[in-house]
Amino acid sequence: MSCRSLLVTNNPFLKEISKVCDFVDGSTLDVLRRARDRVHAGWVLLSHPMYGNLRPHQHPYRSILLEEPPAGVAPTDLLSLEYIENAILTYSGQSRKILWPEDVPLDAREDYAFIDAELIKESLSRYGLIKHVRIQHSEKGVRMDGGIE
Repeated sequence: MSCRSLLVTNNPFLKEISKVCDFVDGSTLDVLRRARDRVHAGWVLLSHPMYGNLRPHQHPYRSILLEEPPAGVAPTDLLSLEYIENAILTYSGQSRKILWPEDVPLDAREDYAFIDAELIKESLSRYGLIKHVRIQHSEKGVRMDGGIE
């Protein structure tokens, strides 16, 4: 497992398959803000905060992969800061439209969680947070299992 990488997410399925997860019990905007706090502490974005080009009213889940700075105090990565701040501006400008997980019927929540996991799984694998993840979507719901590093 790469102990320098961290997944910040509000997706309950990803919480279950990644041991290095900062789970946010909140909205997509809350996830972006949590990631921004880490960027200010020297963490660097490994995934784009607006991946999938999904707008606030289109998706209740968001996952962001970050890398911890080397030991000691690290300067703020300005490109990461620009990306995360722009994402927060986009979401804040549409804050009344933000889709919260609890506003979505349970079966649709599973579909949204599936989409979010599909969009981030390659990055999770690339940075060593999972060996593989298999996501199965059927009438019984979404089932995910991952070979966790």
